Amino acid sequence: MKAFNRATGRLAEELASSALKKKGYTILQQNFANRFGEIDIIAQDHNTLVFVEVKAKTGVEFGSPEEMISPAKLQKIRNMATVYTEGKSVSCRIDVIAVVLNLDDDLVRLTHYENVY
Repeated sequence: MKAFNRATGRLAEELASSALKKKGYTILQQNFANRFGEIDIIAQDHNTLVFVEVKAKTGVEFGSPEEMISPAKLQKIRNMATVYTEGKSVSCRIDVIAVVLNLDDDLVRLTHYENVY
């Protein structure tokens, strides 16, 4: 099951990166890790540094991917972003991309929420 979840997560991150590129974002880094955890995607949106959390689910029988984002998770991303920017004064925000796939890994829905925290 863990390998399935990892593969689903990787697919969702690739779909999210593609969606961001289509919107004109520049992908700077994927899977940035530090002592606080991991940021799925770091991108540039004009003059803004964007830290993107990607949540994916296969189906929504047990809730949507959006419901998996907790205030604690957002705070963790904020801590990681602070380390990434090394205290520089940079315009930044946290976005969430929710991905729903069917059992064949086909995209059902991709929703991009900007500036969630």
